[in-house]
Amino acid sequence: MPGEEEQHIISDNNKRHQESLVKLESIALVTKIIALLTIGPIVVIGNLGIKVTGGFWACPFPLPFIMCNVCPIFCTFGQIRSGLFLGIVGTNFLAGQAFCGFFCPGGIIQDLLFKVPLRKITIPRRADSVLRHIRYGVAILVIGLVIHATNLWVGFPLMAELWFFLARYGDEVRIALIGTAIILLGLALFVGRSWCRYLCPFGAWISVFNKYSLLKRRRSPGTCVSCRLCHQRCSGGLNPMGSQGTWRSLECVRCLQCYTACQANVFQLHWRGWRKEEEIMKRDTKRWKSVLRRALEVVILMSFIVIGGMIVWQGIP
Repeated sequence: MPGEEEQHIISDNNKRHQESLVKLESIALVTKIIALLTIGPIVVIGNLGIKVTGGFWACPFPLPFIMCNVCPIFCTFGQIRSGLFLGIVGTNFLAGQAFCGFFCPGGIIQDLLFKVPLRKITIPRRADSVLRHIRYGVAILVIGLVIHATNLWVGFPLMAELWFFLARYGDEVRIALIGTAIILLGLALFVGRSWCRYLCPFGAWISVFNKYSLLKRRRSPGTCVSCRLCHQRCSGGLNPMGSQGTWRSLECVRCLQCYTACQANVFQLHWRGWRKEEEIMKRDTKRWKSVLRRALEVVILMSFIVIGGMIVWQGIP
């Protein structure tokens, strides 16, 4: 049994830990409010005022935010997108999908809507797992459209026909996008981050950064008291209790809700280099699969930087 002095030290450490969690949660809340009040209006209506001058609501193109270089409408988003892109790249390498968790106005508004005291819907695990793959299909589709439009691969299968369809029925597609956004915002009252979980192509594209970011989150199962607070607070509907060691889930938006909710100090944040400690190294007979997976992940990371950079600085003709 620990002595009185040791118990006092443990109590002080726990108290300091709880105080640090409260501070971190306050900082996270302030960051989200600032992002919502600044980036939010620019993304939705194109400026920080009240008048609609562009943005998602009035973009003349069926795919918003990728053709700002040739857009006839003045939109603040088009002026800041180079800085925003660099900020997202830097955030990705630093902390994975932290942009989605802390700065994306769509994700923040969904989190706020989910806090409305209504009866929540629990998606069965198997159905949830299947539905989460939809966003990767949407991401491939959008990336294909962009690759075709930037002349990186003009012969990308079916993209020319799809661009023709989008151009011909631009108004209808735009109305459908806005309608889908409204429906998903309504669904966010009952299912946490439904758009982020199942449809967001941007989140799917940058999710690989979770595996290579410098900031990591670890879980020490031995101190877990199975209170399930981390699972209940997770904005993406994940179950951090099932993780062992370093958390690299591609679905995690790095909102740190699990970290701040935990009262038992089960989770720790730490900095590390590119090499994964747990892989030092299990040389199994299927190492070639690991190599191929790593190569694919690197290609995805580079594609985000190359294609995103081309859109921002070169533009789409």
